[in-house]
Amino acid sequence: MRVGLRAPSLEDAPLIWRAMQDPDTLRFLPAIPDPFHRQDAVDFITEIARPEDRAITVDGDFAGMIRTGGDLGYWVAPEFRGRGVLRRAAQQAIIAHFRDSDEPVRAWHLADNGASRRTLLALGFRDMGADIIRRARDGAELAARSMQLSRADFTDALEIRTPRCRITALGDADLPELHRIFTAPLVARMLLRFHSGMSLEEFAALMRPVMDPLRRRMRMAIRQDGRLIGSIGVHDGETPSIYYALAPEFAGQGLASEIVPTFCDNVQDWFGLVTLKAEVFQDNPASRRVLEKAGFRVTGTDSVASLGRAEGPSPGWLMERR
Repeated sequence: MRVGLRAPSLEDAPLIWRAMQDPDTLRFLPAIPDPFHRQDAVDFITEIARPEDRAITVDGDFAGMIRTGGDLGYWVAPEFRGRGVLRRAAQQAIIAHFRDSDEPVRAWHLADNGASRRTLLALGFRDMGADIIRRARDGAELAARSMQLSRADFTDALEIRTPRCRITALGDADLPELHRIFTAPLVARMLLRFHSGMSLEEFAALMRPVMDPLRRRMRMAIRQDGRLIGSIGVHDGETPSIYYALAPEFAGQGLASEIVPTFCDNVQDWFGLVTLKAEVFQDNPASRRVLEKAGFRVTGTDSVASLGRAEGPSPGWLMERR
């Protein structure tokens, strides 16, 4: 599933109107007129929407709206709920905000909107206390909760979920175990910048600059049942490469095939990346198969250098995903 954000257009008006005929959608949007007419959707797009109001899309289809920047607001059409769409769209909007600002993000939810509250808490928002929101159609005062999100809290809460694993931010406490994994001879020779004799201090110096998941280049932790079992990341540039590695004891369980496509979907959405690349040694056909299942295709061959290979550069496949 790919989730995107774009400017709303008049073609979205019938879809916005249809979504606003759902009582549950309308009930939790006190600023929206009720009843909501077709012309209200047109007026929203042509007169009311701000530059920070973005349409949410799922695999290209209109799925809802989100207000980005320092004030987060959103709704998702009924047929797209329960699929993680709002979480992915909000992550994308918040990452863009924190790339440009360290100011916190604010949000509100009606006191009886448990689904919205759960989403905000999962994103890292903290409850700031009771509030009142006035309903547009009749001026009624509705009980609400005010929420706030700092950059640090968002980074701590940021995760990509797969059936068996969680992909989260790396911390200093992860470095010794990640050093053990990356400098294992069989792992290091499949990577580029690591070797079996690398000290923990050398390793930490390489890793610390790329441990911020909101900016590229970046690496994230792969965890299973709370245990660090590997890392996956993406380079910088317009067509960046991805990198991943699992501890040898977790090979052969299908975890890479579970993790790689989900990570790629998320980072392409988060950073607006059209294309991802990968380099794979030809003596690592299992990794090629993982990447092919994630949508990569071989575009060529080249010699690839690894600090973990005493023999020097080795034949490799160049791969690409769109």
